[in-house]
Amino acid sequence: MRARDNPFAVERIHAIRYRPLHTTFAKILTRLDELNYRAALVGPDGSGKTTLLEDLQQALAEKGIGTRMVFVNDTAPLPEPACRQLLSETTRDEILLLDGADLIPRSCWSLVKRHTITHASGLIITAHRPGLLPTLIECTTTPSLLQAIASELQPPDRPIPAESLDTLFHRHQGNIRNCLRDLYDVCAQND
Repeated sequence: MRARDNPFAVERIHAIRYRPLHTTFAKILTRLDELNYRAALVGPDGSGKTTLLEDLQQALAEKGIGTRMVFVNDTAPLPEPACRQLLSETTRDEILLLDGADLIPRSCWSLVKRHTITHASGLIITAHRPGLLPTLIECTTTPSLLQAIASELQPPDRPIPAESLDTLFHRHQGNIRNCLRDLYDVCAQND
């Protein structure tokens, strides 16, 4: 099987959008407005925080609201000079979307938090734990969510048993992203 033909190829996984479990996307947008566009998407790795942040960016663009997206991770840190540069480029009519806020140095976080109060239209972040900003939503996953996503991606003639998906979900402690990576490998090995 060619990589692009794998039902769990990256392009197919990226087409799956965030699915709120106990609310609706419309309610998330309403709450975000109530929080004056200063909020955190909180949850463990692989729970959909980045996907939801991307979906919020799209929804804000559809409302005519400008955004500036910044991804921070172990391979793309945000040291203080880069942080200052970012803040100098952020405009009053933009909402700063910061994926990985809990990975930036404290001094940078203080700068971002203070600067965006007066020099941006808002600040929406992702974080593993609550406390940096008011929590907009706590992203969570369930075995049934993994089953729903897998059923959309897998070939109808070769369904993956629910028990296998449950085992995978528990092995990865609910990290859907890692579950889908394993399913890619399983499909690659079976052909």
